[in-house]
Amino acid sequence: MQPVVSAFLAIDRALNRIIAVIAVLALATAACLGLLQVVSRFALKIPLEWTEVTIRIALAWMVFVGAALVFRAGAMIAVDMVRHMVPQRFKRLHDGFITLVTLGFLGLLGYWGYIYANRSATQTLLGLDFISVYWAYISIPIGCLCSAIAVIARFIEHEPVSDEEQELELVQ
Repeated sequence: MQPVVSAFLAIDRALNRIIAVIAVLALATAACLGLLQVVSRFALKIPLEWTEVTIRIALAWMVFVGAALVFRAGAMIAVDMVRHMVPQRFKRLHDGFITLVTLGFLGLLGYWGYIYANRSATQTLLGLDFISVYWAYISIPIGCLCSAIAVIARFIEHEPVSDEEQELELVQ
């Protein structure tokens, strides 16, 4: 079983590098296009219709795919009142339950994102008539799949912290 876990974690690390590049490129694209939009609209008085929709697509890819990095780091917002009330010996069980709930949510979101992307495949983007809406919405199931891999990898590698001082060190 150990070689399978090691291979999975290696895939997760490689995927995280790819996701980081995609998220950074998407953010850089959105920022550059935002600047181009402002310059073209206000300085040149020639508004570009395609920049706004392209920014939205880039931000969708950045958020949905980049969320996997946040899940992997354990930096998603958490309500940990119950976790502090659970005895130390049950913390791993609690983490398992949270992992299953998160995977259920990601599965549901990914499923409906895939359905929505396929239903919108015949529509084109306003201002970019040669690109299908599918390419904007497919970021949802792809991001959910990447996030699910990250959630599982975090559960496999992460040991529950034993006190609040260790918890504070992890988030700093």
